[in-house]
Amino acid sequence: MSTQRHWLPILCGATLLACAPDSNPTAAKSPAFSVQLSESESGPSASGHADVIQLPSGALRTFSFHARVMPDGSVEGEYDNHNRQAGFVNHGDINCLRFISDHDVVMSGVAQRSTNPAAPPGTTAVFRVVDNGEGADDPPDQVSQLANQPTGSTANCQTVTPVILFPLVGGNIQVRP
Repeated sequence: MSTQRHWLPILCGATLLACAPDSNPTAAKSPAFSVQLSESESGPSASGHADVIQLPSGALRTFSFHARVMPDGSVEGEYDNHNRQAGFVNHGDINCLRFISDHDVVMSGVAQRSTNPAAPPGTTAVFRVVDNGEGADDPPDQVSQLANQPTGSTANCQTVTPVILFPLVGGNIQVRP
């Protein structure tokens, strides 16, 4: 638990820079966002921490992530997933960020560490998050499970969109197109 408290500020407090040209297939795509930003301005990003209840066990799943578009259009970030129901932990580097809307994004990246034998290091994980706002009357933010693609697969956030989303019981998602 204390390790998670130490990682959360690092994952969620990353400085967000730049924007993506449309020519990069792994860069963020947002139809309303086409202005080239200088390196000192913030560009498209998503970050957060999610606590969700897993069914059928009722076990807590914790998930933290951050992703940003770099000045050259590439995407950099990390994710950390702790699935208590299955007893797996995995961590990976995010290299793809796609905006479905101004509050709904799909991300993907390659697992660097994993205790899940069905999703070893090298597996591409695709996931989706929804930022539903900060107001008292807003519904909870949402996160999908990891959709693990086989090692060597070309599937990523541009080609896969998880559709089943779970409401957060704790945490917060921030999406910035």
